[in-house]
Amino acid sequence: MRKSRALTLSLALAATGCATTYNAKWEEKPTTTATADDATAALVSEGDAAWASRGDKAKLVEAISKWEAAFAKAPSAELATKLSRGHYLLGDGFHALDNALEQRDAEYQQGLDWATKALKLAAPDFAKAMAEGKKHAESITLAGKDAVPAMYWYATNLGKWAASKGFATRLRYKDDIKATMDHVKSLDEGFFYAAPWRYFGSFEAVTAGLAGGSLEKSEENYKKAVELAPNYLGSKVLWAEYLCTKKNDRATFEKLLKEVLAADPTVDPAIEPENRIEQKKAQKLLAEIDEKF
Repeated sequence: MRKSRALTLSLALAATGCATTYNAKWEEKPTTTATADDATAALVSEGDAAWASRGDKAKLVEAISKWEAAFAKAPSAELATKLSRGHYLLGDGFHALDNALEQRDAEYQQGLDWATKALKLAAPDFAKAMAEGKKHAESITLAGKDAVPAMYWYATNLGKWAASKGFATRLRYKDDIKATMDHVKSLDEGFFYAAPWRYFGSFEAVTAGLAGGSLEKSEENYKKAVELAPNYLGSKVLWAEYLCTKKNDRATFEKLLKEVLAADPTVDPAIEPENRIEQKKAQKLLAEIDEKF
């Protein structure tokens, strides 16, 4: 068994030579000259209003369009981060459920592009270190707490983008993503409804048996995410999708997803759209249960 795993890992590491590379162009400094005016403020306000109804795909697209127009007038890390999250939601929350994989992956790409812009603006010391050729794990520690939203959406979109390019690309960026999430967790473990804990639940499950992951640690992380943010339904969906399938635990898979469907998605109005999307994901996963076990 050990020899088999070692061989698999060796082949996987060799495959990184075939991985796709994301060119962040860290050496290119972002435009920071602001020309904000009443028209720009109106665009941001209109985008925010549309975002409030993001459970409607058309409203989400409208929010993205308004924010992009506002960013063109007055670039900011806040707007770039909103756009990164918006594109991610469009890909992960709409196109993925429709099995429109090409459109989904295009949104992850755009989400990554916007998060990169956000990081350049929110964490210029990090961007400078990367432009100088320093390692990501070393450089990311230069980003401060103000850059947590940009870091999180960068890592999240990078992970999805890398996965869409295949295992070799996913393996290439695994350590960069982990280092980023480690730093986010050290600065704000509760960010976006305990997102760092949720991420490491998935990370440990995906890498178990191949790249040092642990199913036990995965469960600990998911439990902590649910403990810190019980009203965010996505943690249980990921727990079922990644850990339960890895453990071949059909009973817990079904239990978690039924809990998601039984939950009140309106209990926290700030994430009602996300929770309704997570319930759709739970329905989809339950419909596929016989294929997964």
